[in-house]
Amino acid sequence: MITKGKDLAIIATGETVYPSLQAAKKLKEEYQMEVTVVSMHTIKPLDYNLLQSLSQSVGAIMTVEEHSVFGGLGEACASFLLENQFNKPFKIVGIPDEYTVTGSQTEILNHYGISEEGLTATALQLIKK
Repeated sequence: MITKGKDLAIIATGETVYPSLQAAKKLKEEYQMEVTVVSMHTIKPLDYNLLQSLSQSVGAIMTVEEHSVFGGLGEACASFLLENQFNKPFKIVGIPDEYTVTGSQTEILNHYGISEEGLTATALQLIKK
């Protein structure tokens, strides 16, 4: 866990941790939101104890990955949370099931909302602010 807050948990992996931290900072400064940011370095094994703790201490959870929204971090977290009756807002941010756009890494991440601006907007929409 890199930061700790009660409004939202952003669980990120790899290259997406930095934009997640930037979004958390912006959410705190501009919207007074307390955001937990987790760098989830492995999907298997998944840190079930951490997920259980987060599910009880935050108002919403968002996962962020530079990967398909199918079969990765988001689906693994969703599966565990659903099996354990987590019924708060949840969102997987990643690459949709489509032919991906071409461009630099920054351009691709911006296109799919995996940037400070995109993650901030998704978080606000998820929490309905």
